[in-house]
Amino acid sequence: MFSIFRAWMLAASLLGLLAAPVAHADQFEQVRKSGKLRIAIINGLPSFSQLDPNLGWSGSDADTGRQLARDLGLKPEFVVVSNAERITALLERRADIIISALSITPTREQQIAFSLPYASIALVIGAPPTETINGYRDLAGKRIGVGRNTSDGALLKQYANQARIIEFDDEPALLKAFLSQQFSIISCQRASITLLNRLLPAQRQIEEKFIQREYPVAIGIRKEDASLRNWINAWVGENLRNGQLNEIFRRHHGRSLPDSILPASLPTARMPS
Repeated sequence: MFSIFRAWMLAASLLGLLAAPVAHADQFEQVRKSGKLRIAIINGLPSFSQLDPNLGWSGSDADTGRQLARDLGLKPEFVVVSNAERITALLERRADIIISALSITPTREQQIAFSLPYASIALVIGAPPTETINGYRDLAGKRIGVGRNTSDGALLKQYANQARIIEFDDEPALLKAFLSQQFSIISCQRASITLLNRLLPAQRQIEEKFIQREYPVAIGIRKEDASLRNWINAWVGENLRNGQLNEIFRRHHGRSLPDSILPASLPTARMPS
């Protein structure tokens, strides 16, 4: 069943396709003529995007970016950014789009446009079993590590403002600081808890305490690049229908997309040529 949010996003996308804007079509054509699609992406985000010097990029975001570029007839070029500079890199035109577990928030919508959601990210609080943490109130006075300019960081500042929040520019720095015992409570995506437990000794294992929120994530696009956004929206809709995006997500996360992202059926939307 469609969520209200999902239905609204789809309706907005289809209306855009029916009234295909031409004012900024040249930018879309420039991307296509360049022969490459520059994708802003985070390195070191478990299950979403990780760069191995020998094996190259892995993760659901990396595979999504590769598939999108391939279907556009372009070569993917990954532009490595931190959490904090994803939107800046797009606005400064160092990248054409963002595929980087970017959740949709009102603040970000003031700066950039979003595609239809193509995946989701569960943001959680992790801590040792000895910590009794059932909600934000239990974080008061405690040191918590979190990524800078992230949705989970914003939630902490809103609901756990009595906590001692320590921010890091990117996921690798956050995880490294946790491993070096700079704090014992972490706010991160669910897959990072699994990764940390692979690296921690038995006596330092942590567990998921509660889910802060599960967000839909979408491709970030400059507001003026309406033609590119229309094409990507149609592409996302088609690849949700045919199961390709769900297969990419399941391969890296071990579970299917939630129904709010992957409804039983979607109206057909033709990708502009």
